[in-house]
Amino acid sequence: MKTLLLLASMSAGLAAVATPQQADSTGLAGDQFSLRGALELFRQSKDLDAFEKSINATGNGVNNLDLDGNGEVDFIHVRASADAESRVVVLQAAFGKDDQQDIATIQMERGAEATVTLQILGDAMLYPENTIVEPSESIKEQEGKRGGPLGPAAQVTVWMNVWAWPCVQWCYGPGWWEWSSPWYWGYYPGWWNPWRPWGWSMWWGYPRPYWGWYQPVHFCRVNHANSVYMHRRSMSGTVQRRNDVRPAQRAPSTRPMERDDRAPGIDRGKQPTPPVRTPGKPERKPAERTAPNRSPHRTAPAPKPSRSSPTAPPSQPPQRAPTKR
Repeated sequence: MKTLLLLASMSAGLAAVATPQQADSTGLAGDQFSLRGALELFRQSKDLDAFEKSINATGNGVNNLDLDGNGEVDFIHVRASADAESRVVVLQAAFGKDDQQDIATIQMERGAEATVTLQILGDAMLYPENTIVEPSESIKEQEGKRGGPLGPAAQVTVWMNVWAWPCVQWCYGPGWWEWSSPWYWGYYPGWWNPWRPWGWSMWWGYPRPYWGWYQPVHFCRVNHANSVYMHRRSMSGTVQRRNDVRPAQRAPSTRPMERDDRAPGIDRGKQPTPPVRTPGKPERKPAERTAPNRSPHRTAPAPKPSRSSPTAPPSQPPQRAPTKR
C-alpha cells in the first residue's frame, strides 16, 4: 500500500512539473522560433548589428524557421524605428522583393529617467493571438507572508527594468532614429551559412538555461509602441498560402516539451550542431543602409523556340475553277 502511494505521489509531482510548459507548443510556425531566446540574444548584444548576427548564427537554439519550405532555415532581417520615447525592433524574413513576413517585434517604452519597459510580441500569423513575453525577476515580498507570521516570504514575479542592457541604451542613444539591416532578399552576408531545419525532438530538446528569466504575459505594457508598429506590419503572401494548405495541427499534449534547464549562467557547453547545407549558396553582397530593398539581379530567360510550321502559309486564298453552266 505504501509503495502504491509513493508511486502515485511521484507521478503527480512529475505531471505538475511538465504542465507549465505545455502552453508553449501550439502547432503553429512560431513553435520553431524561440521568443525567449531572441530576448536573451538581445540582452547580450551591444547593438542591432551584433544582434542580427547572433540571431542568425548556427546552433543558437533560437531560429528553426523555414517559412517558405525551401529546406533551409530563413535569414532573420532586423530593422528598427522610433517614435517619441518608443522603440520598435522588427524581426523579419524575406521571400521576395515585396514579400516579407514579420516574425516578432521587440517593443520598448521609456518612462522616467533610466527606466525602460520591454516586451517581445509574436506575430499573429505565426503565433496564437496575444503571444507576449517579457523579462522578469522574482523578489521576496516582506510585508505579506504566507502561512502566518512565521511562514516564508512570498515569491513575487515583477517586470524588469531593462535600461542596463547595452542594446537598449544603444537604441536610446543621442541622434538615434532608425536602423535597417544592410542585407536584403537575395543578398546575404558571407558569414551566414543556411542549414536544414532541426528535427522536432532535437529542436525541443535543446537546453535553454534562460527559460525561467522570461515569462509569458497576457497584456501589453507598451501600448504606444505597439500602435506605432501596427501601421507598418508586414505580412507575406507566401506564408499565407502555406497556412491555407497546412496539414491539421497535432494536439499539444502529443508534442514533446522544450527542456526547462534553469541552471545559473548562460554557458550551454558543447551543443549539437544542425546539418549544414553547403551547395547552392546565394550570392552575397552588402546593401546600402539608406537604399530601399532591391531584388537580386537575374538574367532574362532564353526565348522559347517557335512552334509554327517551317512552311510559310500562302499569301492569297486559292482560286476556284469556273463552273460550267
